[in-house]
Amino acid sequence: MKRLALATLTLLSVPTQAATPAASAWLPVTLPQTEQRVLHSRHTGRDYQIFLSRPTQPAPPGGFPVLYVLDGNALFPALALQARALEARPEPTLRNSVLVVGVGYPGDALYDFKARAEDYTPHAEDRQRLPGREAPPSGGAERFLDFLESELKPLIASRYRVDPEQQTLFGHSYGGLFTLYTQLNRPQAFSRYVAASPSIWWYQGYVERSLARFERQLRQHPAHSRLLITVGSAEQPAAGDPLDDPRQRHMAERRMVDNARDFAERLGTMPGMQVELRINQGANHGSNAHYSSVQALEWAAGAGK
Repeated sequence: MKRLALATLTLLSVPTQAATPAASAWLPVTLPQTEQRVLHSRHTGRDYQIFLSRPTQPAPPGGFPVLYVLDGNALFPALALQARALEARPEPTLRNSVLVVGVGYPGDALYDFKARAEDYTPHAEDRQRLPGREAPPSGGAERFLDFLESELKPLIASRYRVDPEQQTLFGHSYGGLFTLYTQLNRPQAFSRYVAASPSIWWYQGYVERSLARFERQLRQHPAHSRLLITVGSAEQPAAGDPLDDPRQRHMAERRMVDNARDFAERLGTMPGMQVELRINQGANHGSNAHYSSVQALEWAAGAGK
């Protein structure tokens, strides 16, 4: 991972065109080998900004492995550069090409909080509400998954030669919750899953019911699936830490590290499941998204080996 990060910094530091004193005007920055478009979904009724990072090498015999990243406005740009660095590794045996597809929302904001709150959360009639506080939209996960499966994936496959058996889904926070939702409800949708800082706290009772249902389903119909869960060590106070301020108490209530560990341990005991938990030391909720993006790319690239 350190070599990939170093290669990314190298790409960022090398100008694509030599500047001259006569051409010193400030210009917009563009990401090489990338493109974007707006895609309207008939399932959700919403527009999505779709970002795509094109590999520079020809597709392998089976097609490109694909990494789908949620919250694309925020997470796609760094992943696009990391994917280029992955292709430019000095050691040929370590090089790989991954098609990165970012799924975001129109506009310049990094996050559309209302849209993602609805798209990334499951329908749960009995979810508890906080008194005196308006609940954000929720319950659109199934419609959003239909969009990914029947609208976005066919579009990407029609434009690029992709390997349908090497598809990875990566989401952070609410996106991590949606990643777990997808694996528990349609495990065949993707071959690899990366859930970074998943919001299991959103309604832990729903997750518990989903795990129990998934376990019964695996007993009847065994499946093979791989999941990487990441969480930052600073997302939850350590045992014995004083809970002097509201933020510390809030993090203690959400149990981000404990929830991730408990989920990984339980799912990992189920037949056919390969589950890995990584606790990124020193990372908080925000920075864990960026730690995890490098890990997600290598996870997707490893799937293509």
